[in-house]
Amino acid sequence: MPQPKMKNTYAKYLLAAAIPGFFACQGEKIDLREKTLTKEEIANMAQAAETQISPILAEGLELKLWAVDSLVYDPISIQVTDDGSLYYTRTNRQKNSEFDIRGHQDWEIESISLQTIEEKRSFLQKTLSPEMSDKNTWLADVNGDGSHDWRDMTVEREELYRLEDKDGDGFADYSQMMVQDFNDVTTDVAGALLKLEDNLFIGVGPDLWRLSDTNNDGIMDEKESISHGYGIHIGFGGHGMSGLELGPDGRIYWGIGDIGFNGKGPDGKEWKYPNRG
Repeated sequence: MPQPKMKNTYAKYLLAAAIPGFFACQGEKIDLREKTLTKEEIANMAQAAETQISPILAEGLELKLWAVDSLVYDPISIQVTDDGSLYYTRTNRQKNSEFDIRGHQDWEIESISLQTIEEKRSFLQKTLSPEMSDKNTWLADVNGDGSHDWRDMTVEREELYRLEDKDGDGFADYSQMMVQDFNDVTTDVAGALLKLEDNLFIGVGPDLWRLSDTNNDGIMDEKESISHGYGIHIGFGGHGMSGLELGPDGRIYWGIGDIGFNGKGPDGKEWKYPNRG
């Protein structure tokens, strides 16, 4: 399988180029299922964004904005493919549905003791049970049922988008949502992404997913977990799955922070590392 060329180099370049717009709309509820911008709209937004930065660049480098903030919202993981398309994941879960242990120090001892994803699920459903709603009013009532409980963690979904420069003028003018999914009570944020031939691989604990578009409409309509068991503990935010890459040996690689892994290989062999990265 061919390796996407210079994935990290392009991702860093594009992030730097559009950094004012990338974070301008953090926290907003925005529907981006499909969006196209005109040349005039792009030019006006690009001019406004470029006035906000004063980069100091090494000799021979040039900085240009490629995607304005009307097309890109809160990216976590980015990949540019050989055809010039950009894929990125966006999280909706980080604020209400995925926790940082520093905000829940009373959970620390029990969280450290967890050894499997099912134990994590049981802990969350017990600690955030409907019967405990009055003690957990800090948890947003996302589903609007009047109760602050673990069911509110099953509403918000992670998203994946594709951006394109359809007219070839050097500016992205089209955005399409390809995925809106991943909302189990144990689901982390979608921090790992790899587009490889006809498949999209997404690392969003507790799973590494392979997604496919079976009818070529641009929407991923088939998914399969190819590895399960990531993110045993409730730890620091940002310690989840990340860094999906294709290695020179044809295998794919990714990382997980110190919140652990406990799963099985396709042959049934157990790989138990709940307290390691």
